[in-house]
Amino acid sequence: MIETLLAVILISTTNLTITEPVDGVIYDGDWLTVRAIVENDNELPDSVHYSLNSQPVIQIPRLNTDWYTYMQNDLHHGFSESPAPMDNTILWTASVTGDWHEFPTPVIVNGIVYYPSNAGTDSLYALNAATGELIWKYHTGMTDDAVTVKDGFLYTASDSLWCLDALTGERIWATGAANWKGSTPAVVDGMVYCGRNDAPLLRRSFAYCFDAATGMEIWMDTLSGGMASCMTVWNGMVFIPTFIDNQETPLYALDANTGSIIWENTDSYEGYWDSSPVVVDNVIYISGQDGRTRAIDAITGTTIWEVDITLMHFIAATPAYHDGRLFFADQVDTYHCLDAGTGSTIWSVPGVQHGSSGIADGIVFYGEFYNPDLARVIALDCDTGEEIWSYTTGGETIFSSPAITDGVVYIAGMDWNLYAFGTGLKYTYRDDLFAEVGSNELIVTAFDGGVAVAADTINFTVTQTGITLEPSSRLGLCASPNPFRSTASISFELCEPGYTSIIVFDLSGRIVCTLDESDIGAGQHSYVWDGRSQSGEVVASGLYICRIQSGAISETTRVCRLR
Repeated sequence: MIETLLAVILISTTNLTITEPVDGVIYDGDWLTVRAIVENDNELPDSVHYSLNSQPVIQIPRLNTDWYTYMQNDLHHGFSESPAPMDNTILWTASVTGDWHEFPTPVIVNGIVYYPSNAGTDSLYALNAATGELIWKYHTGMTDDAVTVKDGFLYTASDSLWCLDALTGERIWATGAANWKGSTPAVVDGMVYCGRNDAPLLRRSFAYCFDAATGMEIWMDTLSGGMASCMTVWNGMVFIPTFIDNQETPLYALDANTGSIIWENTDSYEGYWDSSPVVVDNVIYISGQDGRTRAIDAITGTTIWEVDITLMHFIAATPAYHDGRLFFADQVDTYHCLDAGTGSTIWSVPGVQHGSSGIADGIVFYGEFYNPDLARVIALDCDTGEEIWSYTTGGETIFSSPAITDGVVYIAGMDWNLYAFGTGLKYTYRDDLFAEVGSNELIVTAFDGGVAVAADTINFTVTQTGITLEPSSRLGLCASPNPFRSTASISFELCEPGYTSIIVFDLSGRIVCTLDESDIGAGQHSYVWDGRSQSGEVVASGLYICRIQSGAISETTRVCRLR
Protein backbone atom coordinates (compact mmCIF):
# COMPACT_ATOMS: atom_id res chain seq x y z
CA MET A 1 0.00 0.00 0.00
CA ILE A 2 2.79 2.43 0.94
CA GLU A 3 4.75 1.53 -2.22
CA THR A 4 1.64 2.15 -4.35
CA LEU A 5 1.03 5.53 -2.70
CA LEU A 6 4.68 6.49 -3.23
CA ALA A 7 4.45 5.60 -6.92
CA VAL A 8 1.32 7.74 -7.31
CA ILE A 9 3.05 10.72 -5.65
CA LEU A 10 6.13 10.34 -7.85
CA ILE A 11 4.07 10.04 -11.04
CA SER A 12 2.24 13.25 -10.14
CA THR A 13 5.55 15.15 -9.90
CA THR A 14 7.20 13.66 -12.99
CA ASN A 15 6.30 14.24 -16.62
CA LEU A 16 7.55 12.24 -19.62
CA THR A 17 6.72 13.03 -23.23
CA ILE A 18 7.78 11.10 -26.33
CA THR A 19 8.66 13.66 -29.03
CA GLU A 20 9.99 11.18 -31.63
CA PRO A 21 8.51 9.19 -33.29
CA VAL A 22 5.33 11.24 -33.53
CA ASP A 23 2.10 9.62 -32.42
CA GLY A 24 -0.06 8.50 -35.35
CA VAL A 25 2.48 9.29 -38.09
CA ILE A 26 3.25 6.93 -41.00
CA TYR A 27 6.98 6.50 -41.75
CA ASP A 28 8.47 5.20 -45.01
CA GLY A 29 11.60 3.81 -43.34
CA ASP A 30 12.19 1.46 -40.44
CA TRP A 31 15.22 3.17 -38.88
CA LEU A 32 13.96 5.98 -36.66
CA THR A 33 14.93 7.96 -33.57
CA VAL A 34 13.35 7.61 -30.15
CA ARG A 35 13.44 10.87 -28.18
CA ALA A 36 11.78 11.62 -24.86
CA ILE A 37 11.70 14.65 -22.55
CA VAL A 38 11.56 14.08 -18.78
CA GLU A 39 10.69 16.64 -16.08
CA ASN A 40 11.47 15.27 -12.64
CA ASP A 41 11.48 18.15 -10.13
CA ASN A 42 14.91 19.24 -11.41
CA GLU A 43 16.37 15.84 -10.51
CA LEU A 44 17.71 13.33 -13.02
CA PRO A 45 15.74 10.07 -13.03
CA ASP A 46 17.75 6.93 -12.32
CA SER A 47 17.10 5.62 -15.83
CA VAL A 48 14.79 5.83 -18.83
CA HIS A 49 13.85 2.78 -20.93
CA TYR A 50 11.73 2.01 -23.99
CA SER A 51 9.85 -1.08 -25.10
CA LEU A 52 8.68 -1.57 -28.68
CA ASN A 53 5.75 -3.93 -29.27
CA SER A 54 6.14 -5.55 -25.83
CA GLN A 55 9.73 -6.58 -26.54
CA PRO A 56 12.38 -6.49 -23.76
CA VAL A 57 13.12 -2.98 -22.48
CA ILE A 58 16.19 -1.06 -23.70
CA GLN A 59 17.78 1.79 -21.74
CA ILE A 60 17.90 5.17 -23.48
CA PRO A 61 21.00 7.32 -22.91
CA ARG A 62 20.62 10.93 -21.78
CA LEU A 63 21.46 13.56 -24.40
CA ASN A 64 24.03 16.01 -23.05
CA THR A 65 22.92 19.56 -23.92
CA ASP A 66 25.55 21.39 -21.85
CA TRP A 67 26.56 24.85 -23.11
CA TYR A 68 30.24 24.64 -22.16
CA THR A 69 31.70 27.72 -23.88
CA TYR A 70 30.75 30.81 -25.87
CA MET A 71 28.12 29.94 -28.52
CA GLN A 72 27.74 26.41 -27.07
CA ASN A 73 30.63 24.51 -28.69
CA ASP A 74 34.21 24.88 -29.91
CA LEU A 75 33.02 25.88 -33.40
CA HIS A 76 30.56 28.51 -32.03
CA HIS A 77 27.37 27.24 -33.70
CA GLY A 78 25.08 28.62 -30.99
CA PHE A 79 22.72 25.63 -31.30
CA SER A 80 21.44 23.26 -28.62
CA GLU A 81 19.46 20.04 -28.97
CA SER A 82 17.68 20.97 -25.76
CA PRO A 83 13.96 21.70 -25.61
CA ALA A 84 13.20 25.39 -25.17
CA PRO A 85 10.66 27.44 -23.17
CA MET A 86 7.58 28.41 -25.18
CA ASP A 87 6.73 31.43 -23.04
CA ASN A 88 8.50 34.01 -20.85
CA THR A 89 7.99 32.25 -17.52
CA ILE A 90 10.95 33.02 -15.23
CA LEU A 91 12.43 30.05 -13.39
CA TRP A 92 14.71 32.28 -11.27
CA THR A 93 16.84 35.41 -11.28
CA ALA A 94 20.17 35.99 -9.53
CA SER A 95 21.68 39.39 -8.65
CA VAL A 96 25.14 38.70 -10.04
CA THR A 97 25.37 41.22 -12.92
CA GLY A 98 25.80 44.98 -13.14
CA ASP A 99 24.20 47.81 -15.08
CA TRP A 100 26.96 48.34 -17.64
CA HIS A 101 28.55 46.18 -20.36
CA GLU A 102 27.54 42.75 -19.07
CA PHE A 103 28.76 40.99 -22.21
CA PRO A 104 29.62 37.42 -21.05
CA THR A 105 27.42 34.47 -21.97
CA PRO A 106 26.35 32.16 -19.13
CA VAL A 107 27.95 28.70 -19.40
CA ILE A 108 26.14 25.61 -18.08
CA VAL A 109 27.82 22.26 -17.36
CA ASN A 110 26.59 19.40 -15.16
CA GLY A 111 23.81 21.44 -13.60
CA ILE A 112 25.98 24.45 -12.74
CA VAL A 113 25.72 27.92 -14.30
CA TYR A 114 29.01 29.81 -14.54
CA TYR A 115 28.85 33.57 -15.00
CA PRO A 116 31.78 36.04 -14.79
CA SER A 117 30.31 39.45 -14.00
CA ASN A 118 31.90 41.97 -16.35
CA ALA A 119 31.37 45.31 -14.65
CA GLY A 120 29.09 44.51 -11.74
CA THR A 121 31.22 42.71 -9.15
CA ASP A 122 34.34 41.53 -11.03
CA SER A 123 33.66 38.05 -9.69
CA LEU A 124 33.01 34.64 -11.17
CA TYR A 125 29.86 32.91 -9.90
CA ALA A 126 28.90 29.23 -9.89
CA LEU A 127 25.12 28.85 -9.45
CA ASN A 128 22.69 25.95 -9.23
CA ALA A 129 21.09 25.68 -12.69
CA ALA A 130 17.69 24.76 -11.27
CA THR A 131 17.45 27.34 -8.46
CA GLY A 132 20.07 30.05 -9.03
CA GLU A 133 21.50 29.46 -5.56
CA LEU A 134 25.19 30.28 -5.08
CA ILE A 135 27.56 27.29 -5.06
CA TRP A 136 30.84 29.23 -5.00
CA LYS A 137 32.29 32.62 -5.92
CA TYR A 138 35.80 33.64 -7.00
CA HIS A 139 37.17 37.16 -7.43
CA THR A 140 38.93 37.34 -10.80
CA GLY A 141 38.75 40.93 -11.95
CA MET A 142 36.96 42.32 -15.00
CA THR A 143 35.95 39.65 -17.53
CA ASP A 144 34.61 40.48 -20.98
CA ASP A 145 33.76 37.00 -22.29
CA ALA A 146 32.31 33.64 -21.33
CA VAL A 147 34.33 31.00 -19.53
CA THR A 148 35.09 27.56 -20.95
CA VAL A 149 34.49 24.41 -18.88
CA LYS A 150 36.07 21.13 -19.95
CA ASP A 151 37.09 17.92 -18.18
CA GLY A 152 36.21 19.31 -14.77
CA PHE A 153 38.23 22.52 -15.14
CA LEU A 154 37.12 26.09 -15.77
CA TYR A 155 39.19 28.54 -17.82
CA THR A 156 38.52 32.28 -17.75
CA ALA A 157 40.43 35.35 -18.94
CA SER A 158 40.23 38.40 -16.68
CA ASP A 159 43.15 40.20 -14.99
CA SER A 160 44.95 36.88 -15.67
CA LEU A 161 44.15 33.65 -17.43
CA TRP A 162 42.80 31.42 -14.65
CA CYS A 163 42.28 27.67 -14.42
CA LEU A 164 39.92 26.69 -11.58
CA ASP A 165 38.36 23.46 -10.37
CA ALA A 166 34.85 23.67 -11.85
CA LEU A 167 33.15 22.02 -8.86
CA THR A 168 34.90 23.86 -6.02
CA GLY A 169 36.31 27.07 -7.50
CA GLU A 170 39.78 26.16 -6.22
CA ARG A 171 42.60 27.76 -8.21
CA ILE A 172 44.71 25.29 -10.19
CA TRP A 173 46.98 27.77 -12.01
CA ALA A 174 47.04 31.30 -13.41
CA THR A 175 49.16 33.33 -15.82
CA GLY A 176 49.27 37.06 -16.44
CA ALA A 177 50.22 36.58 -20.09
CA ALA A 178 46.60 36.71 -21.28
CA ASN A 179 43.97 39.19 -20.13
CA TRP A 180 40.26 40.07 -20.30
CA LYS A 181 40.62 41.73 -23.71
CA GLY A 182 41.77 38.46 -25.26
CA SER A 183 38.39 36.65 -25.55
CA THR A 184 36.94 33.38 -24.24
CA PRO A 185 39.67 30.75 -23.81
CA ALA A 186 39.46 28.03 -26.47
CA VAL A 187 40.33 24.64 -24.94
CA VAL A 188 41.06 21.93 -27.51
CA ASP A 189 43.19 18.76 -27.35
CA GLY A 190 44.78 19.63 -24.00
CA MET A 191 45.73 23.18 -25.04
CA VAL A 192 44.31 26.56 -24.04
CA TYR A 193 44.31 29.31 -26.68
CA CYS A 194 43.79 32.91 -25.58
CA GLY A 195 45.05 36.43 -26.23
CA ARG A 196 46.07 39.82 -24.91
CA ASN A 197 45.68 43.27 -26.44
CA ASP A 198 48.39 45.91 -26.49
CA ALA A 199 46.36 48.71 -24.86
CA PRO A 200 45.69 51.56 -25.28
CA LEU A 201 46.43 51.79 -29.01
CA LEU A 202 44.85 48.39 -29.85
CA ARG A 203 46.96 48.09 -32.99
CA ARG A 204 48.59 44.81 -32.10
CA SER A 205 47.73 41.80 -29.99
CA PHE A 206 49.35 38.61 -28.75
CA ALA A 207 48.03 35.12 -29.30
CA TYR A 208 49.01 32.43 -26.80
CA CYS A 209 48.88 28.68 -26.46
CA PHE A 210 49.17 27.15 -22.97
CA ASP A 211 49.19 23.62 -21.66
CA ALA A 212 45.70 23.13 -20.20
CA ALA A 213 46.91 21.06 -17.25
CA THR A 214 49.87 23.17 -16.11
CA GLY A 215 49.49 26.65 -17.64
CA MET A 216 52.93 26.35 -19.24
CA GLU A 217 53.31 28.58 -22.31
CA ILE A 218 53.70 26.57 -25.54
CA TRP A 219 53.92 29.44 -28.01
CA MET A 220 53.14 33.14 -28.49
CA ASP A 221 52.66 35.13 -31.69
CA THR A 222 52.36 38.89 -32.25
CA LEU A 223 49.54 39.96 -34.59
CA SER A 224 48.60 43.23 -36.24
CA GLY A 225 45.34 44.65 -34.96
CA GLY A 226 43.44 44.49 -31.71
CA MET A 227 41.67 41.35 -30.53
CA ALA A 228 38.15 41.38 -29.09
CA SER A 229 36.43 38.42 -30.75
CA CYS A 230 36.76 34.81 -29.64
CA MET A 231 39.20 32.41 -31.28
CA THR A 232 38.01 29.25 -33.01
CA VAL A 233 40.18 26.14 -33.18
CA TRP A 234 39.51 23.69 -36.02
CA ASN A 235 41.46 21.14 -38.00
CA GLY A 236 44.83 22.09 -36.51
CA MET A 237 44.27 25.82 -37.07
CA VAL A 238 43.40 28.74 -34.80
CA PHE A 239 41.22 31.42 -36.42
CA ILE A 240 41.71 34.87 -34.85
CA PRO A 241 39.79 38.00 -35.98
CA THR A 242 41.45 41.39 -35.40
CA PHE A 243 40.48 45.04 -35.89
CA ILE A 244 42.07 48.42 -36.63
CA ASP A 245 40.09 51.57 -37.39
CA ASN A 246 40.14 52.84 -40.98
CA GLN A 247 42.12 50.06 -42.62
CA GLU A 248 41.90 46.45 -43.75
CA THR A 249 42.60 44.15 -40.81
CA PRO A 250 43.32 40.44 -40.97
CA LEU A 251 41.38 37.37 -40.03
CA TYR A 252 44.30 35.07 -39.21
CA ALA A 253 44.68 31.32 -39.45
CA LEU A 254 47.55 30.14 -37.24
CA ASP A 255 49.04 26.68 -36.89
CA ALA A 256 47.57 25.37 -33.63
CA ASN A 257 50.83 23.59 -32.71
CA THR A 258 53.35 26.32 -33.51
CA GLY A 259 51.51 29.65 -33.82
CA SER A 260 52.92 30.28 -37.30
CA ILE A 261 50.64 32.09 -39.76
CA ILE A 262 49.01 29.82 -42.36
CA TRP A 263 46.93 32.47 -44.13
CA GLU A 264 45.46 35.97 -43.70
CA ASN A 265 42.20 37.35 -45.09
CA THR A 266 42.07 41.16 -45.23
CA ASP A 267 38.78 41.57 -47.12
CA SER A 268 37.08 43.28 -44.17
CA TYR A 269 37.67 47.02 -43.87
CA GLU A 270 38.37 47.76 -40.16
CA GLY A 271 38.20 44.06 -39.35
CA TYR A 272 36.10 42.33 -36.70
CA TRP A 273 35.08 43.59 -33.27
CA ASP A 274 32.90 41.17 -31.31
CA SER A 275 31.88 38.81 -34.13
CA SER A 276 33.72 35.49 -33.84
CA PRO A 277 34.45 32.79 -36.45
CA VAL A 278 31.74 30.14 -36.82
CA VAL A 279 33.08 27.04 -38.58
CA VAL A 280 30.79 24.62 -40.43
CA ASP A 281 31.99 22.06 -42.99
CA ASN A 282 35.24 23.84 -43.96
CA VAL A 283 33.58 27.28 -44.08
CA ILE A 284 34.03 30.23 -41.68
CA TYR A 285 31.04 32.54 -41.19
CA ILE A 286 31.73 35.95 -39.64
CA SER A 287 30.44 39.55 -39.69
CA GLY A 288 32.58 42.69 -39.61
CA GLN A 289 32.81 46.36 -38.81
CA ASP A 290 32.28 47.15 -42.51
CA GLY A 291 28.66 45.98 -42.24
CA ARG A 292 29.25 42.81 -44.27
CA THR A 293 28.77 39.15 -43.47
CA ARG A 294 31.18 36.72 -45.11
CA ALA A 295 31.68 33.05 -45.82
CA ILE A 296 35.40 32.24 -46.00
CA ASP A 297 37.07 28.99 -47.05
CA ALA A 298 38.66 27.70 -43.84
CA ILE A 299 41.39 25.83 -45.72
CA THR A 300 42.59 28.57 -48.06
CA GLY A 301 41.30 31.79 -46.47
CA THR A 302 39.57 32.95 -49.67
CA THR A 303 36.17 34.63 -49.44
CA ILE A 304 33.37 32.49 -50.88
CA TRP A 305 30.63 35.11 -50.63
CA GLU A 306 29.94 38.39 -48.87
CA VAL A 307 26.76 40.42 -48.45
CA ASP A 308 26.10 44.00 -47.37
CA ILE A 309 23.96 43.96 -44.25
CA THR A 310 23.95 47.60 -43.11
CA LEU A 311 25.19 50.89 -44.55
CA MET A 312 25.97 52.15 -41.05
CA HIS A 313 28.73 49.57 -40.54
CA PHE A 314 29.60 47.51 -37.46
CA ILE A 315 27.99 44.13 -36.92
CA ALA A 316 29.00 42.88 -33.48
CA ALA A 317 26.90 39.70 -33.32
CA THR A 318 28.44 36.34 -34.08
CA PRO A 319 26.06 34.57 -36.50
CA ALA A 320 24.41 31.51 -34.96
CA TYR A 321 24.24 28.52 -37.32
CA HIS A 322 21.64 25.79 -37.69
CA ASP A 323 20.25 23.72 -40.56
CA GLY A 324 22.01 25.68 -43.32
CA ARG A 325 20.98 29.09 -41.99
CA LEU A 326 22.67 32.00 -40.19
CA PHE A 327 20.84 34.05 -37.53
CA PHE A 328 21.89 37.49 -36.23
CA ALA A 329 20.87 41.15 -36.05
CA ASP A 330 22.81 44.25 -36.96
CA GLN A 331 23.22 47.23 -34.61
CA VAL A 332 20.85 49.38 -36.63
CA ASP A 333 17.36 47.97 -37.10
CA THR A 334 17.13 44.46 -38.61
CA TYR A 335 17.31 40.83 -37.52
CA HIS A 336 18.47 38.58 -40.37
CA CYS A 337 18.14 34.94 -41.37
CA LEU A 338 20.52 34.13 -44.25
CA ASP A 339 21.09 31.09 -46.43
CA ALA A 340 24.54 29.87 -45.34
CA GLY A 341 25.30 28.56 -48.81
CA THR A 342 24.72 31.82 -50.69
CA GLY A 343 24.28 34.64 -48.17
CA SER A 344 20.81 35.42 -49.56
CA THR A 345 18.11 36.59 -47.16
CA ILE A 346 15.54 33.99 -46.13
CA TRP A 347 13.64 36.40 -43.85
CA SER A 348 14.24 39.60 -41.94
CA VAL A 349 12.33 41.37 -39.16
CA PRO A 350 12.93 44.48 -37.05
CA GLY A 351 15.60 43.94 -34.41
CA VAL A 352 18.88 45.25 -33.01
CA GLN A 353 21.63 43.23 -31.32
CA HIS A 354 25.13 43.46 -29.89
CA GLY A 355 25.46 40.02 -28.32
CA SER A 356 24.77 36.85 -30.28
CA SER A 357 21.84 34.45 -30.59
CA GLY A 358 21.08 30.98 -29.28
CA ILE A 359 18.94 28.39 -31.07
CA ALA A 360 16.94 25.45 -29.72
CA ASP A 361 13.67 23.67 -30.48
CA GLY A 362 12.98 25.72 -33.61
CA ILE A 363 13.36 29.03 -31.74
CA VAL A 364 16.12 31.64 -31.92
CA PHE A 365 16.71 33.72 -28.77
CA TYR A 366 18.53 37.03 -28.38
CA GLY A 367 18.70 40.19 -26.24
CA GLU A 368 18.01 43.67 -27.62
CA PHE A 369 21.10 45.87 -27.88
CA TYR A 370 19.26 49.07 -27.01
CA ASN A 371 15.67 50.06 -26.30
CA PRO A 372 14.87 53.37 -24.54
CA ASP A 373 11.68 51.74 -23.23
CA LEU A 374 13.79 48.94 -21.62
CA ALA A 375 15.49 46.13 -23.56
CA ARG A 376 13.80 42.79 -24.11
CA VAL A 377 14.78 39.16 -24.31
CA ILE A 378 13.15 37.96 -27.55
CA ALA A 379 12.22 34.52 -28.94
CA LEU A 380 11.60 34.22 -32.71
CA ASP A 381 10.36 31.35 -34.86
CA CYS A 382 13.40 30.07 -36.80
CA ASP A 383 11.39 29.45 -39.96
CA THR A 384 9.44 32.72 -40.17
CA GLY A 385 10.97 35.28 -37.80
CA GLU A 386 7.60 35.65 -36.07
CA GLU A 387 7.89 36.66 -32.42
CA ILE A 388 6.90 33.81 -30.08
CA TRP A 389 7.50 35.61 -26.80
CA SER A 390 9.48 38.43 -25.23
CA TYR A 391 10.32 39.70 -21.76
CA THR A 392 11.06 43.32 -20.84
CA THR A 393 14.03 43.70 -18.49
CA GLY A 394 14.83 46.60 -16.20
CA GLY A 395 17.69 47.96 -18.33
CA GLU A 396 17.92 49.76 -21.66
CA THR A 397 20.51 47.36 -23.12
CA ILE A 398 21.40 43.67 -23.24
CA PHE A 399 24.94 42.80 -24.34
CA SER A 400 24.92 39.16 -23.24
CA SER A 401 24.17 36.16 -25.47
CA PRO A 402 21.73 33.42 -24.37
CA ALA A 403 22.57 29.82 -23.49
CA ILE A 404 19.97 27.02 -23.69
CA THR A 405 20.39 23.85 -21.67
CA ASP A 406 17.89 21.25 -20.40
CA GLY A 407 14.87 23.34 -21.40
CA VAL A 408 16.01 26.62 -19.80
CA VAL A 409 17.28 29.84 -21.44
CA TYR A 410 19.93 31.73 -19.44
CA ILE A 411 20.94 35.32 -20.28
CA ALA A 412 22.48 38.26 -18.39
CA GLY A 413 20.61 41.55 -18.18
CA MET A 414 22.10 44.95 -17.43
CA ASP A 415 19.61 45.47 -14.61
CA TRP A 416 21.65 43.53 -12.01
CA ASN A 417 19.94 40.25 -12.94
CA LEU A 418 20.97 36.97 -14.51
CA TYR A 419 17.76 35.46 -15.91
CA ALA A 420 16.70 31.82 -16.25
CA PHE A 421 13.55 31.38 -18.38
CA GLY A 422 11.60 28.12 -18.16
CA THR A 423 9.44 26.01 -15.88
CA GLY A 424 12.18 23.64 -14.68
CA LEU A 425 14.93 21.43 -16.02
CA LYS A 426 13.81 19.16 -18.85
CA TYR A 427 16.12 16.23 -19.56
CA THR A 428 16.37 14.75 -23.05
CA TYR A 429 16.84 11.03 -23.74
CA ARG A 430 17.58 9.86 -27.28
CA ASP A 431 18.59 6.68 -29.10
CA ASP A 432 18.26 4.93 -32.45
CA LEU A 433 15.11 2.87 -32.95
CA PHE A 434 14.75 0.01 -35.44
CA ALA A 435 11.00 -0.46 -35.93
CA GLU A 436 8.96 -3.18 -37.63
CA VAL A 437 7.03 -2.80 -40.88
CA GLY A 438 3.40 -2.36 -39.90
CA SER A 439 1.85 -1.00 -36.70
CA ASN A 440 4.12 -0.25 -33.73
CA GLU A 441 3.46 0.59 -30.08
CA LEU A 442 6.24 2.40 -28.23
CA ILE A 443 6.31 2.81 -24.45
CA VAL A 444 8.95 4.96 -22.72
CA THR A 445 9.25 4.78 -18.93
CA ALA A 446 11.31 6.74 -16.38
CA PHE A 447 12.45 5.06 -13.15
CA ASP A 448 13.50 6.38 -9.74
CA GLY A 449 14.55 4.05 -6.97
CA GLY A 450 13.40 1.07 -8.98
CA VAL A 451 9.87 2.53 -9.29
CA ALA A 452 8.28 3.58 -12.58
CA VAL A 453 7.54 7.28 -12.01
CA ALA A 454 6.34 8.36 -15.45
CA ALA A 455 5.53 6.85 -18.83
CA ASP A 456 4.22 7.77 -22.27
CA THR A 457 2.82 5.56 -25.02
CA ILE A 458 2.49 6.29 -28.74
CA ASN A 459 1.55 4.33 -31.87
CA PHE A 460 3.01 4.75 -35.35
CA THR A 461 3.18 2.88 -38.64
CA VAL A 462 6.13 1.86 -40.83
CA THR A 463 5.34 1.16 -44.48
CA GLN A 464 8.60 -0.31 -45.81
CA THR A 465 12.11 -1.43 -45.01
CA GLY A 466 14.92 1.04 -45.58
CA ILE A 467 15.00 4.79 -46.10
CA THR A 468 13.48 6.42 -49.15
CA LEU A 469 15.53 9.43 -50.16
CA GLU A 470 15.21 11.67 -53.17
CA PRO A 471 18.55 12.40 -54.86
CA SER A 472 19.80 15.97 -54.57
CA SER A 473 18.78 18.27 -57.38
CA ARG A 474 22.15 19.66 -58.49
CA LEU A 475 24.86 17.13 -57.72
CA GLY A 476 22.73 13.99 -57.48
CA LEU A 477 24.33 13.06 -54.15
CA CYS A 478 23.08 9.68 -52.95
CA ALA A 479 24.15 6.64 -50.92
CA SER A 480 23.53 3.02 -51.89
CA PRO A 481 22.56 0.67 -50.37
CA ASN A 482 20.80 2.62 -47.69
CA PRO A 483 20.68 1.32 -44.96
CA PHE A 484 23.99 -0.59 -45.34
CA ARG A 485 25.85 -3.12 -43.22
CA SER A 486 29.38 -3.37 -44.69
CA THR A 487 29.92 -0.59 -47.25
CA ALA A 488 27.94 2.21 -48.89
CA SER A 489 28.66 3.83 -52.23
CA ILE A 490 28.53 7.65 -52.08
CA SER A 491 27.97 8.96 -55.62
CA PHE A 492 27.57 12.40 -57.18
CA GLU A 493 28.23 14.30 -60.40
CA LEU A 494 30.20 17.54 -60.85
CA CYS A 495 29.35 19.81 -63.74
CA GLU A 496 32.75 21.50 -63.52
CA PRO A 497 36.07 20.70 -61.82
CA GLY A 498 37.02 22.26 -58.52
CA TYR A 499 38.07 21.79 -54.91
CA THR A 500 35.55 19.42 -53.37
CA SER A 501 35.07 17.90 -49.91
CA ILE A 502 33.03 14.78 -49.11
CA ILE A 503 32.62 14.36 -45.34
CA VAL A 504 30.50 12.11 -43.13
CA PHE A 505 29.13 13.64 -39.90
CA ASP A 506 27.18 12.25 -36.97
CA LEU A 507 23.88 13.84 -35.97
CA SER A 508 25.59 16.20 -33.50
CA GLY A 509 27.71 17.69 -36.31
CA ARG A 510 31.02 16.03 -35.43
CA ILE A 511 33.19 14.81 -38.31
CA VAL A 512 33.18 11.00 -38.51
CA CYS A 513 35.15 10.44 -41.69
CA THR A 514 36.56 12.56 -44.53
CA LEU A 515 36.22 10.64 -47.80
CA ASP A 516 38.07 13.26 -49.87
CA GLU A 517 39.22 16.87 -49.85
CA SER A 518 40.93 17.73 -53.11
CA ASP A 519 40.55 19.11 -56.61
CA ILE A 520 38.15 16.79 -58.41
CA GLY A 521 37.40 16.77 -62.13
CA ALA A 522 34.01 17.13 -63.76
CA GLY A 523 31.84 14.05 -64.25
CA GLN A 524 30.41 11.16 -62.26
CA HIS A 525 32.24 10.10 -59.08
CA SER A 526 31.77 7.41 -56.45
CA TYR A 527 33.40 6.84 -53.05
CA VAL A 528 33.08 3.87 -50.72
CA TRP A 529 32.43 4.37 -47.01
CA ASP A 530 33.16 1.24 -44.99
CA GLY A 531 31.31 2.40 -41.89
CA ARG A 532 34.49 3.36 -40.06
CA SER A 533 35.61 6.61 -38.45
CA GLN A 534 38.69 8.62 -39.35
CA SER A 535 40.68 6.59 -36.82
CA GLY A 536 39.52 3.27 -38.27
CA GLU A 537 36.97 2.37 -35.61
CA VAL A 538 33.67 0.80 -36.68
CA VAL A 539 30.91 3.35 -36.03
CA ALA A 540 27.73 2.55 -34.14
CA SER A 541 24.47 1.77 -35.85
CA GLY A 542 22.40 4.83 -36.64
CA LEU A 543 21.90 7.76 -38.97
CA TYR A 544 24.80 9.79 -40.36
CA ILE A 545 24.99 12.79 -42.66
CA CYS A 546 27.12 12.81 -45.80
CA ARG A 547 27.90 16.30 -47.04
CA ILE A 548 29.52 17.42 -50.30
CA GLN A 549 30.87 20.95 -50.78
CA SER A 550 32.04 21.98 -54.23
CA GLY A 551 32.60 25.69 -54.70
CA ALA A 552 29.46 27.49 -53.55
CA ILE A 553 27.31 24.35 -53.87
CA SER A 554 26.68 22.28 -50.76
CA GLU A 555 24.37 19.28 -50.44
CA THR A 556 23.69 16.54 -47.91
CA THR A 557 22.10 13.12 -47.73
CA ARG A 558 21.35 10.74 -44.87
CA VAL A 559 23.14 7.41 -44.57
CA CYS A 560 21.92 4.65 -42.24
CA ARG A 561 24.46 2.19 -40.81
CA LEU A 562 23.31 -1.23 -39.56
CA ARG A 563 25.44 -3.68 -37.61
